[in-house]
Amino acid sequence: MTETTISSPLPSTAPGRGWLLSLVLILALLILAAGGGLFWYMQTRIHDLEFQLARRIGEFDSSSKEARAAAREVRTTVDALATRTAALDARALEAQNQQLALEAMYRELARGQDERLLADIEQTLLLADQQLAMAGNVRAAVLGLDGAAARIARMKKPQFERLQAAISRDSARLKLLPAADVVGINARLDALLQNVDKLKLESDRETPVSPSVEKRTGAMDWMGRLGAETWGEIKQLVRIRRLDRPDQALLEPPQTYFLRQNLKLRLLSARLAVLQRDEATFRADIAACRQWLDQYFNRNDGLTRSVAQDLKELATMPVALQNANLNDSLGVLHSLAGAVR
Repeated sequence: MTETTISSPLPSTAPGRGWLLSLVLILALLILAAGGGLFWYMQTRIHDLEFQLARRIGEFDSSSKEARAAAREVRTTVDALATRTAALDARALEAQNQQLALEAMYRELARGQDERLLADIEQTLLLADQQLAMAGNVRAAVLGLDGAAARIARMKKPQFERLQAAISRDSARLKLLPAADVVGINARLDALLQNVDKLKLESDRETPVSPSVEKRTGAMDWMGRLGAETWGEIKQLVRIRRLDRPDQALLEPPQTYFLRQNLKLRLLSARLAVLQRDEATFRADIAACRQWLDQYFNRNDGLTRSVAQDLKELATMPVALQNANLNDSLGVLHSLAGAVR
């Protein structure tokens, strides 16, 4: 298309095309607003999580060896969070640049009906692809794909049948993917965080106390009673505990405090991994929590068993979507767009 054709005056039927361009501009603005809102929401969530981590770090006693180890671990976590935050910022900036590019492309769109249709379909596919990549929203992506396929079917143009078939295949594949229940997983992690301080340690098992000496020595004289009471006190100094693991050691109060704090940090890290669709980190955090729970906490306690069951179920839940992309549809669309233009 030459510059003379582009700069020629609009025909008398411009009001209809102007209405379409206005609708396109409105859709582009809505896209920008949605992208900005998503970027702001993600930044807010990450900031809140970083604030919670920083507050937990401030509670550690830096004078002890355990506190220094915990501080080093937290610093490593914060560095990892900063790296992930930078990656999210880059992805959000890339999405914003794509939206600006779409807006510029629509302003320069050609008059042909085929080009307009392909541009609309491309916008829909890009938005669906962003929903999958940034939010894991399979339902929104499937709705967009089904709408695009239905629109192509209504046009009844043979040259677009290949694109319609590719979109239908991608839609069918996405429908078979397991859905990631982000809200439900986060709610269960929050409940586990609330129960960490209530868990009973393995070293807190109650030892039955022998009956009062006074009931058994009511008829003794004062010398016999004194001897019996002394012997009873001596027996209370020694308690026999049965532990399932031979290497299990009783934890001192400072150690139990840091154990609970580290368990909370692992749960917070798992929650952040869910928001970032980082399934490897999520699995590792849940596995560490299960190991600590099984090693240090009383497995006969009802709350401990409930928490262990929740962690076992969380370990099987998907948080990331595998092969959730629209490469086939986008590839066919780009080849058609090149042929039409």
